Amino acid sequence: MVLSDRDSLMRKEEWNKAVDVVRREFAALPDIFPQKIGALAAAIKKQKRALYEMTISVEGEMVCELCKGGCCETGAYHFTVVDLLVYLSDGRELFSPCFAGDRCPYLGHGGCMMGPEYRPFNCITFHCEHLEKLLPDSEVEAFYAVEKLLRGHYSEMETLFGNTFAHGLLSNYERSYPAKGTILFA
Repeated sequence: MVLSDRDSLMRKEEWNKAVDVVRREFAALPDIFPQKIGALAAAIKKQKRALYEMTISVEGEMVCELCKGGCCETGAYHFTVVDLLVYLSDGRELFSPCFAGDRCPYLGHGGCMMGPEYRPFNCITFHCEHLEKLLPDSEVEAFYAVEKLLRGHYSEMETLFGNTFAHGLLSNYERSYPAKGTILFA
């Protein structure tokens, strides 16, 4: 779906507001939270890196490059609060998505704006049929075992805040902030 210029600007403003709210809430957390988030962030990045390594071991990047991101067309809601917390925990500068056009707002001229260990769960765990066929059966099993671990780490982060973040940062902002004045806590 292609957004109008006005809608693209509104989506970008909403993104900026959501990021700012989470940054403020993260900065105000009691000391124990950043420590727990940091440990979970490290585990999340480790699992995402492992999944990425499995994909590139069979030249998966080439498959994706030839496809030009067909699976990425609807990515606006893939980036979650958990993904943002990983960035914040690491003190990394956040990318600037582009909501214009019909592609994923997180794709730049060189591909994904995020390193593999920072990509959203949906993006790092998705294998189209072309990629799936490249992996030996044992690697497919290993891939899904790592995905299960990663899913567990996301669930731990949600448990920490008593909230569900699976629907994406923008969705969490739209449904939580106006009603509760918070994104992180349920």
